[in-house]
Amino acid sequence: MPKLIAPCGIDCQICDAYKATQANDLELLKKLQENYKQQFNKDIALDDLCCDGCPAEGRHIGFCKVCEIRSCAFGKGYQTCAECSEFPCTKGSFIWKENSVSKANLEALRT
Repeated sequence: MPKLIAPCGIDCQICDAYKATQANDLELLKKLQENYKQQFNKDIALDDLCCDGCPAEGRHIGFCKVCEIRSCAFGKGYQTCAECSEFPCTKGSFIWKENSVSKANLEALRT
């Protein structure tokens, strides 16, 4: 199965929201919902945690639907930010920190 890499470099196939959605695992979705509540003090509806993978058509996590990185890359016709000459840019500074796996995924795509 080919990798589903989000524009930001996250590997969708290792994302718990993606895995729970694809397996129709309501318990894992509820666990994610509780984690967001505890870690970020955010109440997120279960439907807003369902995701079919960022580059795929279909459902996307609520905050990913409105992600500036995602809209920028897709707006430029790119599948990922690895295709952009401005990568890494400030839009991804919150995720592309030191030792960022998502940044490393994008850098690997560039080679």
